[in-house]
Amino acid sequence: MTEHDVAPLDALTHAIVGLNAKHDLAELLAEMLDVSLQLTGAQYAAINRLDADDISVAFQYVGMDPSVWDLIGRAPNGVGVLHEIPSHDVLMIDEITKHPAFLGLPPGHPPLGAFLGSRLRVRDTTFGYLYLANKDGGFNDADGQMVRALAAAASVAIDNAQLYRQTVDEQAWLAASNNIVTGLLSDPEDESVFSTILSSAASLAHATHAALALPGVADEWVMEFTSGPRADTLLGLVLPEDGPAMATVRSGLGIIASIPPGTYVLEEIRDLGPALYAPLHAGDRTVGLLMLWRERGDRVFGEVDLATAQQFANNAAVALGLAEIAHMKQVSGLNDERQRLADDLHDFVSQELFATSIQLESLAQDVDKEAARRLIATLEHVRRAQFEVRGVMSSLAGIRNTEPLQSRLRREITLAKETLGFAPHVDASWAGVAEATAIDRSLCDDSVAVMRELLSNIARHAHATAAWVQIEVRENRLHITVSDNGVGPAGAQQRHSGTANLANRAIRRNGNFSLDAREPGGDMPGTVATWTVRVASDAHGT
Repeated sequence: MTEHDVAPLDALTHAIVGLNAKHDLAELLAEMLDVSLQLTGAQYAAINRLDADDISVAFQYVGMDPSVWDLIGRAPNGVGVLHEIPSHDVLMIDEITKHPAFLGLPPGHPPLGAFLGSRLRVRDTTFGYLYLANKDGGFNDADGQMVRALAAAASVAIDNAQLYRQTVDEQAWLAASNNIVTGLLSDPEDESVFSTILSSAASLAHATHAALALPGVADEWVMEFTSGPRADTLLGLVLPEDGPAMATVRSGLGIIASIPPGTYVLEEIRDLGPALYAPLHAGDRTVGLLMLWRERGDRVFGEVDLATAQQFANNAAVALGLAEIAHMKQVSGLNDERQRLADDLHDFVSQELFATSIQLESLAQDVDKEAARRLIATLEHVRRAQFEVRGVMSSLAGIRNTEPLQSRLRREITLAKETLGFAPHVDASWAGVAEATAIDRSLCDDSVAVMRELLSNIARHAHATAAWVQIEVRENRLHITVSDNGVGPAGAQQRHSGTANLANRAIRRNGNFSLDAREPGGDMPGTVATWTVRVASDAHGT
């Protein structure tokens, strides 16, 4: 071996060591391009990554002025001469324009002469293609040997860089999962966790658009949480029943695609790029669907991306399940506390009021008429207080009683004043309501639960300064309408279980539930929530 031969080999060895020292894939590929020019003397070098349809999804180059690249406007796809690069060897051409497969150059592209191309393989799969062009005098066998050795070394270096990136990503996904679990267990009622799940997944998967679909009414699945430039457009979209997203929900198997998959694709996502759908598993049930999209032309999601996102989705589903268990324990504890309070009210407050009323009644018989009149008036206040205490005791104990719905709803509205910070305006046809609910006492319980949930939603989400409650019965239907001047239904990111519960209560009674903006298009559009159900046919409202 001559001294002339040793120098290139030393350069090649140094290049291979340098490639394997790189952990960042983009830096590694940039290093490989620079080394390729140095070892072969080519003017241009590029690495092109193609999808399954030979469409370019990532392109790095050196040697060409950026202004020229801007004029060309797009990367080459795997057609023409580029399609002729063999699987396990190099393609060497003295003059590319004379090759039978040459299809021409795009407008603005500089002239090409000599060409040397090699496939870059990683673990028996094609990672991309290395293109070298325009060497004075053309490429020779020594250049071919250099590129073969460089491609083999790059195979190992690229694999290591991808494994390193995968490990870092998995740690980031795991950290995000742990944050979600910790947050939910510390506060099961924290509704921002859904947004956290979505934003974490989008960031870690390098997705520009994301949605979390949850089950809604009548077996529909709705995009209830969204992020990205089209968040407002995607929010509230119903998944097509026969589409691949619903197939993923039913099968429990995640999917990836180079573009949004399916014969029928929602108009709002039709022009997006690579897609990834990962179901949230809780036992043998799918409780949610994580949907991620990149822009058209971005790198497609791989099987590793799907596996990692699926693990994250499963962890999120487990966290949600644990949160529900914690929530149930809190509810159980709350019920125990309510029972204790009811017992205390009976043992102390109610008994004291009863004793006071007896004493007042006795005193009224031993004093003059004026004093007796004042004592009787006071006695009426005490008896009214007794009635209210008995109602509170029954409510705390969860007992269905014969207390009029009017009294129960007024109590809910009064109690809501503390959390709202203001008193709602009430417009009610109490006579019609009383007649309708006298026949079906269970309707009272549903109505109270609906009122409580709607007022609670305003307190938690609306940032409102006023609320209006309207209750009426007409045409054999009970209408409960609660509106506010807050941020509107799109801004009130509610947990799915809240609105679904309201809708389900309506459906069970042949009714419906709707959530609309009070003043569409305004800065604070407000919300109008309407709960309407059928009442017994012989109840006539006003």
